Amino acid sequence: MCIAAPAKIVEVNSNNIAICDFGGVKQEAKLDLVDADIGNYVLIHSGYAIEVLTEEDAKESLKAWDQLIETLEDE
Repeated sequence: MCIAAPAKIVEVNSNNIAICDFGGVKQEAKLDLVDADIGNYVLIHSGYAIEVLTEEDAKESLKAWDQLIETLEDE
């Protein structure tokens, strides 16, 4: 199963590849499918940004991820 994860774009290079921050972990994602720029939150799946999120939606999603991680750590 693949899961899309929210991240904040912190840098964009000339090849339309973003450096995205996943809570301190940085990873590249292609921006070919969305119109996004530095400071935007995006949903990333398989190395591609597939949706631009509002900051509110991104923070809500990140909160849910944190709760999931806490639950898995408690098992």
